[in-house]
Amino acid sequence: MALKKCKECGNDVSTEADSCPKCGAVIKKKRGFLRLIGAAILIFITLIAIGSLINGVSDTKSTSPSSVKASVFDALAIDFTWSKDGFDNIMKGNFTIHNKSSHDIKDIEITCSHFAKSGTQIDRNTRTLFEIVKAGSTRKFADFNMGFIHSQTNTTSCKITDATVL
Repeated sequence: MALKKCKECGNDVSTEADSCPKCGAVIKKKRGFLRLIGAAILIFITLIAIGSLINGVSDTKSTSPSSVKASVFDALAIDFTWSKDGFDNIMKGNFTIHNKSSHDIKDIEITCSHFAKSGTQIDRNTRTLFEIVKAGSTRKFADFNMGFIHSQTNTTSCKITDATVL
């Protein structure tokens, strides 16, 4: 059995004791390294569990009307041409959106990925068309500013990435 000094009165106290027998001061015991590791692992697992729950809740909210939205998205198509403008730093897009669904859509998010001559993706722009495309119709949008584009862009691929279903 080892002894250590009480920090309050200086009396010799057993390392096994919870308090000093002379002054009654609580003796702080050193926590073992394994206890600290165990506590850290427990905290880590708890944080992962909480993160999974939060992520699961947000995923559920974003896809709640997913069956209707998925069927509408399956019925959407986009055709486009593009050009550079503004000293070859701005992308101008001409978009034709085909809505073959039975629902009107609005606030159409378009994402264009840009590629160099080597085929490497070097840039991406996302913009929203704050317009309505009626069910079963086609609408054209000319000279839509997609924002800055990398100077080495050679080809572009555009797709509808989101829309509000009415």
